[in-house]
Amino acid sequence: MVRFTLCLTLLATPLAAQDSTQLCKVSAEIAGAAVAERSSGHKPEVAVKTISDDLSADKAAYEGAVQPIVEWVYTLPSDQLTAEVAVAYETACLAQ
Repeated sequence: MVRFTLCLTLLATPLAAQDSTQLCKVSAEIAGAAVAERSSGHKPEVAVKTISDDLSADKAAYEGAVQPIVEWVYTLPSDQLTAEVAVAYETACLAQ
């Protein structure tokens, strides 16, 4: 949980001016994409690049959040790599 809180802190700092609901929604999408990348067998650095490249123009401000979220996802036990990661991430983010 400490890693998750640290990840949220790193994410929130550069995006403090953003709406928290939008912040949590987009960061949860990034977490879900990271799960998909890891489940596909991609290395973390490939996942960061792929997810960053896939961010639409309106989500470009979240590029700095990609690496810490990917790093967090890659610390999870493999049996936890489900769609629930994104849901849990968004729920915890909104509770901050």
